[in-house]
Amino acid sequence: MAPTLVAFVLVAAACGSGGSKNNSSGGSGSSANPPSSVASGSTPTSSTPSGGSGAWSAPTSIDPGNLLQSVSCAATTFCVAVDGLSGTGTVAGNALTYNGTTWSKPVAVGSPASLYSVSCPTTTFCASVDNSGNAFTLNGTSWTAAKNADANPFQAVSCASQSFCVAVDNSGSALTWDGSKWSAPKAFAGDQALDAVACPTATFCMAVDGTGVYSFDGTTWSPAKTLGSGSSGPAAISCPTATFCVAVGMDGSTYNFNGSSWSTQSKLDVVNGVALGLDGVTCQSPSFCMAYSGENNRWMTYNGSVWSAPAMVGNGQGPKSVSCPTANLCVAVDGHDSTLTWHS
Repeated sequence: MAPTLVAFVLVAAACGSGGSKNNSSGGSGSSANPPSSVASGSTPTSSTPSGGSGAWSAPTSIDPGNLLQSVSCAATTFCVAVDGLSGTGTVAGNALTYNGTTWSKPVAVGSPASLYSVSCPTTTFCASVDNSGNAFTLNGTSWTAAKNADANPFQAVSCASQSFCVAVDNSGSALTWDGSKWSAPKAFAGDQALDAVACPTATFCMAVDGTGVYSFDGTTWSPAKTLGSGSSGPAAISCPTATFCVAVGMDGSTYNFNGSSWSTQSKLDVVNGVALGLDGVTCQSPSFCMAYSGENNRWMTYNGSVWSAPAMVGNGQGPKSVSCPTANLCVAVDGHDSTLTWHS
């Protein structure tokens, strides 16, 4: 991938956060119906050569010395970002909150933990998971102590409400949160690592593993449905409703789900025949999504029928995770110590 090219989860989550290859913060969002142009077999197109409307702010350091991994915004006045490691490779495990104007100082979440993903469906509840199989919840004021819920490292978490979350791990299993406790891990994807998960409701989730997509009806997970080809399948997914999802792949592809079927593969982030790759996507509603690539610092937006052309965020590090509480505001963390915001 071209190193000179330089876009900010949920995994999505609630209120628009989205999922990236190593992070997904959920999938709930507005209840708007998907536009009629998104149909079975339809192929999303790219337009707007300028890269779409809106502009990114310059990065602002909020977590000096640490590496921010994930962000989730339940409202324009409430976001939570979490870090994993410090710049020297030691475990950090802090959470920071945003009030719409400023970020708090980093606060340690229990014992040191390399936090990997966070999902906040409301301003009074968040769930976060780490790479040691620990899960944490925030009641709006304080974090619970670590709950070792899985023998394997977690990859992502998505919460539809404070009484329903799903966390997925690197060994093909998912766990559910019922408001008071986590279930035992339930294997359904062999030993394949699950990269991202999105749950807009307690009876509908989607998870991806890099080659295919799995759906959950509140009780059981479906067998994998292959999207793309070989190892170039979906790396991230976001579902603002149970009838609309977008998945993106490391080969620059996008796929739309209309409640019953997936569209054909559409490669959008390709320059001179070379796929630059998309490692994250977040949908605030069926009429607004943002797909991005942290490694290549690129982003593009979807308006319900077409994607904008990919554009660069700026001259700094690209987005590691993006969350959009509205169609006019997105908040990103860059995988280093900074945050940036997008306004339409």
